[in-house]
Amino acid sequence: MTAYQSRLSAVPGVGQVSPATPSADKTVAAFQVTLAANPQSHAALQTVKGPLRDVAHAAAPAGTTAYVGGITAVFVDIQAAVNHDYLVVFPVAAILIMIILGLLLRSLVAPWYLMISVGLGFAATLGATVLVFQKIQGEPGLIFILPVIMYLFVVALGTDYNILMIARLREEAREGRSPRDAAAMSVRHAGPTVAAAGVILAGTFASLMLAGNSLLTQMGFAISCGIAIVAFVMALFLTPALTALLGHVAWWPGHQDRNDHRPVGLDEDAATAEPVTTN
Repeated sequence: MTAYQSRLSAVPGVGQVSPATPSADKTVAAFQVTLAANPQSHAALQTVKGPLRDVAHAAAPAGTTAYVGGITAVFVDIQAAVNHDYLVVFPVAAILIMIILGLLLRSLVAPWYLMISVGLGFAATLGATVLVFQKIQGEPGLIFILPVIMYLFVVALGTDYNILMIARLREEAREGRSPRDAAAMSVRHAGPTVAAAGVILAGTFASLMLAGNSLLTQMGFAISCGIAIVAFVMALFLTPALTALLGHVAWWPGHQDRNDHRPVGLDEDAATAEPVTTN
């Protein structure tokens, strides 16, 4: 037990290890390990996740099994589970949304850049949140469930705003307008709706920052910032601009932007009326 205590004390990041406390039947011994860093800090998590657990398991006396517990170990396990969920939730949700967009728009090209624009909005939101809370306020990290919450809200709402914009853009293109004119008209007519929805939702979630709770404060800032980015930058500017640059390619292979039934600028009666000649 003394040799095992010495091995634990030599682990980088460990401040102190108390002597073993055996159980009444002498079958279990507990060591109180005090870390050099704050138990909830990134340094403490790295110590427990790496060298401490490795040494504790490898140096355990023959015939025994070592377990590393405590609040820091719990956070390490939660972090591992959340990282695993990220690898599953993010790609599955993105694939399902792309399939829905493809069926809705009947295009194989548009869903790709729509998802890219939403992904850029999510990345910008995460970067802004890290900048505000970790770099400016000096907090050790973000709440571990925050990226998932951000992803669900930002991707879902960003996709909705993109659908509103590109659906109006398709209607304008079907009227016979060029890709650039259709993009300009869609921003003029659908833009105010997207902007109003973004302001209302961003303001609603921003009120969470007044709660004084760390989780609600970070959540309120992240979601409101993300909604503002996807509404005012991605949906109002990036999506129409990319669609205008791609032109008819954006609607491949369905070419849903074409409508040969009605000439632009004529009402339905004028488009179908027989020509009349007078002498």
